[in-house]
Formats: sequence, structure tokens, C-alpha cells
Amino acid sequence: MDNPSSPLADPQPETPVVSPARRAAAPPAEPHSDAEIGAALYSPLRTVDLVLATPERIAANVDARSALGRIAMLFLAAGFAFTVPYSLVLGLDSWWRLTALYLGSTLICLPSLYVFTSYSGARTSLGQVGVLALLIPASSAIFTLGFAPILEFLHLTMDKDSDGVGWSSISTAMLGVSLAAGVLQLWRCFFQARRQSSSLILGLVLVVWHVVFVYVFVRMFTVLEL
Repeated sequence: MDNPSSPLADPQPETPVVSPARRAAAPPAEPHSDAEIGAALYSPLRTVDLVLATPERIAANVDARSALGRIAMLFLAAGFAFTVPYSLVLGLDSWWRLTALYLGSTLICLPSLYVFTSYSGARTSLGQVGVLALLIPASSAIFTLGFAPILEFLHLTMDKDSDGVGWSSISTAMLGVSLAAGVLQLWRCFFQARRQSSSLILGLVLVVWHVVFVYVFVRMFTVLEL
């Protein structure tokens, strides 16, 4: 009987070594199809899922320049419709204010974003830049929708400006959180993009643009008396 430790014993087949980086590599995400985007236009829950839960697939659409017009339309609709409940808590005559705050600030800064990205050398179309920018008001609007019942409860049980913290101050904080969520969603989508040859330079440009955007947002917040 052969000794298993003998040099003449049959060698055991070697198990291929797979590096951790290779194991962690995920297949590229699929872009959203026209059918999925069309369904989201008529289903609020699907809209929430598309806007918040799939940044890698939005990035795939941006990379492939696929269905950008329909995605932009969806983001515009979300940026308008999902802000209305929170705005109505602030007052019936304020139904438009959050739309002006988030969507208006983004549209004001959209031309500068396109100029900045073009200056960085990134060959991005206006449609690609528009979809990335509109992620901010769409995501922020969904967060305000989630905060609306909380604000209504605080509105009914607290003074607007009390000696401590009134519901108005808490509202300001929630609007800030919503903005931060929208900005973070843009960055999640940006980092998922696989075909940006100048991602470092473009990232630095986006940082500069965000400074401009936040300034316009704060100014808009003040003008709207929110």
C-alpha cells in the first residue's frame, strides 16, 4: 500500500487560489429598462425604490446614456410630488415652498454643474449631468415625505418657537437631513459609475459645485422663510 506521505503518491489536485479582491468583485449592474421606469412613474413605492435603493443601476443608466430623459422626468416628478405633504404641514399656502427649495435650488445650479464637469475634461452630456443633479431633489423629497407625519405631530403638540426647541427648529433640522441624504445619494451614484476616466478630477469639481449649491440652498431657505 502506498504511503500517503511518500513522494511517489499521486499528488492531490491543487485548489485554485482566488484573491479577496476577485471574490469581492461584483458583476456590473444592469441599467433600468424603459418598462421599469414607466412602472415607477405610476407607482410611488416603485419610485422610492428606484430613487433610493438602486444607485448602482442609475449609474449604469448614466454610463450607458440609457433612458436618461425618462429618468429625469421621474426625478422631477418625485422632487415635486413628494414634497407636498411636508409643505402642507407648514401651511396650505406653502404647498410649493419645498419644491422651490430643493428642486428650484438644483435647477438654478444645474448650468454651473454642466460647466464645471465640462471643464474637468469629463465627456458628460447634459442628460447625464441632469440625472445626477436631480438625484438631490428627488431623494430629499422622499425623505421629507417620511418626516411629514413627525412634523405634523410636533406641530400639534409644540409651540413654533418655545424657550427650548420649538417645532420650527426641528423642522429646519429635518430639512437639513433631507438635503444631506440627497447629496449623499448623488455621491453613491457617482462612485458606482464604472466608466469615468477622470473620476478624481470630476470628484474634486463636484466638491466645489456642492459649496456653490449649498450656498444657493441656504439663500433660498432664507428667502422662502422656512
